[in-house]
Amino acid sequence: MNGLTSPGRVLIIGPHGVVGGAVKQRLSGNAAWDLATASRRPAEPGQTSAVRAVSVDLLDTSTVAGSFVELADVTHVVFAGYTERPTMAETVEPNVAMLRNTLDGLIAAGARLEHVVLIGGGKSYGEHLGAYKTPAKETDPRFLGPIFYNDQEDLLHEMSSRQGFTWTVLRPDLVLGFALGSPMNMLMALGVYASLCKDAGVPLRFPGTPTAWTALHQFTDADVLAAAVEWALDSPNAVGEVFNVTNGDNFRWQHLWDDVAGVFDMPTAAPQPMCLTEQMADKGHVWDALVHRHRLVVTTYDQVSAWRFADAVLATDFDMVQSTIKIRQAGFHGCVDTHTSVVGHLQRLREHRYLP
Repeated sequence: MNGLTSPGRVLIIGPHGVVGGAVKQRLSGNAAWDLATASRRPAEPGQTSAVRAVSVDLLDTSTVAGSFVELADVTHVVFAGYTERPTMAETVEPNVAMLRNTLDGLIAAGARLEHVVLIGGGKSYGEHLGAYKTPAKETDPRFLGPIFYNDQEDLLHEMSSRQGFTWTVLRPDLVLGFALGSPMNMLMALGVYASLCKDAGVPLRFPGTPTAWTALHQFTDADVLAAAVEWALDSPNAVGEVFNVTNGDNFRWQHLWDDVAGVFDMPTAAPQPMCLTEQMADKGHVWDALVHRHRLVVTTYDQVSAWRFADAVLATDFDMVQSTIKIRQAGFHGCVDTHTSVVGHLQRLREHRYLP
């Protein structure tokens, strides 16, 4: 297949996460695509009947084919599913299995797949291991694993050549968006940390390391990534390509921090390195009180943030820069100022009463 066709039916894997949720919202506004979703969670209350929602455990090989029996009309897949494990080595098998079971299940159901968009990430460049070559480019050689992104890409290449569909891999980095229960969403960590500091009557201090305070970083706004997915679904320039997707700029915490504090009408003070995993461990009852007092959407403390992930981000003391020149040259030009992105998403979380 040399090009892509549309319209068609798109199956979104992981529709409740930061990425999948943004993709679902974006494509819901595009009449060219019919939508279906698949996840372990049941359909959200009020989800439009125009979106076909399948509840399935993608790690249960024996039940996937049966669950996908009504998805024979799926032509395109956006794979944004992810399952967390304690170590990188342990993430490989289940995350590769979910992708394999998705594709095998659709093929068994009779779907004639045309194109698959796989959401990867910056760990493809080894940023989780320490300082890496920047700006990172899609042509950079792989490093020694384990890294499940490589295994997923290898599986995608093998199955596409055998089954005749095409693919695109998108590599965002530190996605910010509107979602709960996602361990990789830095936004809620910032918002909850700020809310707890304000409730305690203390200024908002940067809790990361001194070198992270001044290092060059990047985010990917979930809305920018969703726009890139929409583009990749039917752009001939996206076929068989890997693209970095970030906001298009970089930031330093020392310049962004006042903007974060401004959302909550808080003063700032000198940074104070601390381990949030330990510092936030006893704050569950405080959060519950905030939820009750401000009449927030009821969310348990273990839903609002993965502090270990936040600690890792705030301790990153080296530059994180992925080049986005390739996707721009291919025809996608979506971008957003990171300061505007962070402030806007935090304000949205407050407006929807997820944060006080």
